[in-house]
Amino acid sequence: MRKLIFFLSFSVLILIGLFFGSINQQVAELNYFIAKAQLRVVDIALLFLVIGFAIGLSLSLTLLFKARTKRWLARTNSKT
Repeated sequence: MRKLIFFLSFSVLILIGLFFGSINQQVAELNYFIAKAQLRVVDIALLFLVIGFAIGLSLSLTLLFKARTKRWLARTNSKT
């Protein structure tokens, strides 16, 4: 039941975001190090959201992997 509520609330938030994103059509210039792009403000916000999510996920998975390997190494060293 908890997963269903989470999924429904997440879906509603995505739909609200899509609704407001379709309303806002303002274009802004995004300057990269080597290029420029003309993107909608909504697309820029989505781009930074996805980049932030990817960085956070990779950092948390790295820390989780380190903790699990430390625990695994400590367990194998104690058995020998």
